[in-house]
Amino acid sequence: MSEMSVAARKGSAQLDVMQKAGWKIDENEKACYIDVDEDNDETTEESKWCILPDLILEEIFTYLSPKERYYAGLVCRQWHRAFYLPTVWNNFVVDDRTLTRPKYNYYSGWQYCLDHMRTQNCLSRIGRHLRGIEFRPWHSFNNIFQFMTMLTWSMDKGKELNAEPQLVGMGSRIRSLVYHFPCNMSQPNDPEGIKLFGTGGQLLRGLKELLLRLTELHTLKLVDFVLERFEANHLLDEVVCSCCTKMRVLNLVNVTTMHCPIMHVGLFLNLQVLTISPQNIDDDVLSLLADTKLRHLYLLQNCYTPNHLTISACGVKAWRSLKKTNPRMRVHLRLENLVDGEVVLQPEAPVHSITYWTPQTRVRADLLVRMIDHYKNTLAVYGHELLPRFTSPKPFNSRIDSLLVLICRQCLNLDTLTVREKVSTATLLLIARTAKNLRHLNVRRFAVILRCDWPRHPEWSNEFHAWLRRNSRSYEAVEREISLILGYKWQLLSDRDFKQVTVNAKSGA
Repeated sequence: MSEMSVAARKGSAQLDVMQKAGWKIDENEKACYIDVDEDNDETTEESKWCILPDLILEEIFTYLSPKERYYAGLVCRQWHRAFYLPTVWNNFVVDDRTLTRPKYNYYSGWQYCLDHMRTQNCLSRIGRHLRGIEFRPWHSFNNIFQFMTMLTWSMDKGKELNAEPQLVGMGSRIRSLVYHFPCNMSQPNDPEGIKLFGTGGQLLRGLKELLLRLTELHTLKLVDFVLERFEANHLLDEVVCSCCTKMRVLNLVNVTTMHCPIMHVGLFLNLQVLTISPQNIDDDVLSLLADTKLRHLYLLQNCYTPNHLTISACGVKAWRSLKKTNPRMRVHLRLENLVDGEVVLQPEAPVHSITYWTPQTRVRADLLVRMIDHYKNTLAVYGHELLPRFTSPKPFNSRIDSLLVLICRQCLNLDTLTVREKVSTATLLLIARTAKNLRHLNVRRFAVILRCDWPRHPEWSNEFHAWLRRNSRSYEAVEREISLILGYKWQLLSDRDFKQVTVNAKSGA
């Protein structure tokens, strides 16, 4: 009898140890059994991760990939419930590796192909919770096409009368769709640098079929599609049919590389923000936009946009008519390029901001004078982001100090100014005193020279000139005086901090 009881105790002990063990998925997605040693420490406290609030769990899950979210949802009931929280699926990123499996191809070797079974299971579980989709293809466009086809098919099946429960409501909550097309197909060692190939064919057809079924779309961003003119003219046919009154944000960057006005943008009556390349807008488009509720029009140029000398600006009469019909609209000119370039000026446009994201573009006197002449009554934001990849001259006559003071004196509504080229401490003091409505001044400390090399102006009093010379001798004095003028603690920025600066184009609107 005693032998049986001893055996029973040993069996129960082994069962307890087995219950404390578990299965783990390694980096190769293979399951391995982990034996956990028995811990006799009675002072060990239980983990509190399972009782985290939903807001914190949502924030944590947003940083995880879909696969990591799935594994996290297996931890406990609370985390499994967090897997389906609304904010977790605000944005679903689809790239070359999403829901794929390696497959050997006789000609190309190992390739990542879309796993249809995993994709279908994934869509059936989270399809009704998706709020936004972002496509980021790099090489495998076929995977993106198949994913869009499967999502479209699932949405159609979910609308049938006798639809399966897991397909009901598929994609009905999607409010945002973003598609960045990698149009540059050149190799790293290609001497030509850029070889543009646009999307189209079956990939474009699959996207348009998906857009036709997204009837609650509020945000649509199509970047660098580089289409032919006949394809660009019908790009938004399905979107206008499905959500012409619900669209709020629309980005159409480089739909074509030649002049091709996209007339459909004027048919979204409740559109608030429109980002478009200058080659895809003309006087007729402006006349249509005048009758909408558009508040912000961004004219964006990037590295794939044609040279600014080949793009024609819209007519003066069209801009005047637009300002009269829609006086609350603001225009923002922006250039994003790694090489030198210039924005396409739009005479008589209500330009609110002019910003550069170009490390090699200098401030040019002739262009800045034209900007002041065109936009002195409306310009509120001007600046160059990123660190410069050129050397700024030190002599006063070769620097941009006088140009910066000129823009502060002429543009009375200037709210934000970002300076990255060499200027003197005296120039910063003059900028702060001259720009009456200035609120945000971003300046690189490394580019500021301790110097008062301004020739004395006849209108300066002896007291003002002495104040300028005295406070130009140290960085601390400059920061103190500018802080008193702006009304908050102002500091010069290190290069590390300046790289993190993002200019708010809507500031002062």
